[in-house]
Amino acid sequence: MKLVILSTILVLTSSNLWADTINSQTEQDFKCFIMFKNNAEIAFYRWKTSEMPLRMANLVGTRRQSNDGKKSYINAVEECVELNAFFSSSKAQALDKLTPR
Repeated sequence: MKLVILSTILVLTSSNLWADTINSQTEQDFKCFIMFKNNAEIAFYRWKTSEMPLRMANLVGTRRQSNDGKKSYINAVEECVELNAFFSSSKAQALDKLTPR
């Protein structure tokens, strides 16, 4: 009987650890306030949640086609948040309201 209880406890705890591992690897939609040389815009990305800080840092210096059709290099990434979250910057919030989804 003790063996059955111990086995049940081990199975339950291992399944919780496995679920936590899977959840940390799930992808999430993010929106980023990015700066080009002459303008700024909101860009949308889908990354693993655990990789978001690294992916955000890697955006700087990459070439991207802006909303006006011009290809430019990203000068700075001011902030990235989950898709339904609000930016802390008032400039980003104003631009986010104007950005179509």
